[in-house]
Amino acid sequence: MTVQIQDATPNDADGIRQVQQYTWLATYPNAELGITREDIEAVFQTNSEEAIKRRQVRQQRINTDPLVHFWIARKAQRVVGFCIARKEATKGRIQAIYVLPECQGTGIGRQLLQTAFDWLGNPQEIVLNVASYNHQAISFYRRFGFVPGDKPAHSGVTKLPSGVVIPEMELIKRDIRKEGDVIDGERPGL
Repeated sequence: MTVQIQDATPNDADGIRQVQQYTWLATYPNAELGITREDIEAVFQTNSEEAIKRRQVRQQRINTDPLVHFWIARKAQRVVGFCIARKEATKGRIQAIYVLPECQGTGIGRQLLQTAFDWLGNPQEIVLNVASYNHQAISFYRRFGFVPGDKPAHSGVTKLPSGVVIPEMELIKRDIRKEGDVIDGERPGL
């Protein structure tokens, strides 16, 4: 079945949230760091009136800011991945990219990332944060030329309800390349 990469709309918000939830549950629990499945689940079970209002506001803002863009990967009318990119003064930022675990390794991540690269244009650099123990994602980004940055990563989404923080690292891509470029003898792909 064909996967379509398309601009996200407010109607895609629930699908985006599901992809994020399933991917976080499959990726982030880590006994050594005290990151439990229950803690990850709690992030997505916040149904207070305030949390619901925040989600509704975010949903209505999807693709309304010219400096932030959301894309989804759709397969058979189901959102199976998404990417969010931001244009900053001198750099681009990949804010999020998630693909359902059962769809990883099929090229969807590569398509989403390439779409974000095309939208970002040619900034001096592109940065992103990744969980420091998510070796699969780090390997994926390295195939696109990302390398560890010099500064510690800072993100407001990594503190879990228990107070445990998902450790992150910053990755930077300074030589902006297009799809089809060869990096270390291989073509980028996921």
